[in-house]
Amino acid sequence: MNFDHILFIASTDCFGEKLFAERSTADLVEIKRITREQTLTLKGDNSDYYYDSDFSQERINKTKNALLQRLSALNNGHSILGKFSELESISNKQISTKRLHPLRLIKDICSQLYWLNTNDFQVEICDALLEAAIQAQSLGLPLDVETYPGWDEVDAAWEQASSDWDCYIKSIMRDVPDGLCAVFNDLYNSPLSLRHFYSWEKGLPRVQFLTLMRAIEDEAFMQMNETNPDYALLVRAAMQQFHE
Repeated sequence: MNFDHILFIASTDCFGEKLFAERSTADLVEIKRITREQTLTLKGDNSDYYYDSDFSQERINKTKNALLQRLSALNNGHSILGKFSELESISNKQISTKRLHPLRLIKDICSQLYWLNTNDFQVEICDALLEAAIQAQSLGLPLDVETYPGWDEVDAAWEQASSDWDCYIKSIMRDVPDGLCAVFNDLYNSPLSLRHFYSWEKGLPRVQFLTLMRAIEDEAFMQMNETNPDYALLVRAAMQQFHE
């Protein structure tokens, strides 16, 4: 999996709306528009992606940077970039082989704060943060992402996808027909996914949700920065999807 696959997934009707389900309708429209335009820039000739694409890291980075630059210009670009950063961290095999993954650390910090196991925290444990954590306890701690839809449902959904755009994506991915199914399954059902935070966002007053997000982000950043400053920046990047 590389960033091209995230680009293709985000552009589809079948998988894109599921992967970005927390975004507003207006955001989804813009994400689809921009990712489709970037896809056409990359593979506008309808040729086979796996057969004749340039898979150099330089070209992949060029495609990624062009997409992110355009997304950053949207009204909610800062938050949208955070979601793409999360997806890239999940997909990056070089990161995933590390013992201390930025997203895993975020989830660990979340769990510790939820249970008020904060003796070793570097962030200030103020009354507002404690109150927010106590309120979160009433909502539960959905850290374990439910593996649904499962592989059969994902595969069936893609097989049945019939919009003009999804058929186009199928055509350029024809050498590996279920390739995007595997990509979607890896991204959506990853144990590193941060989408559990959105259940808190829906159930908590906005100020308490933001208090929790800032504390989790800052604590994860400081802990990661002690061992890997580069990965600490990935903590910031992924968590920006929860900013105002």
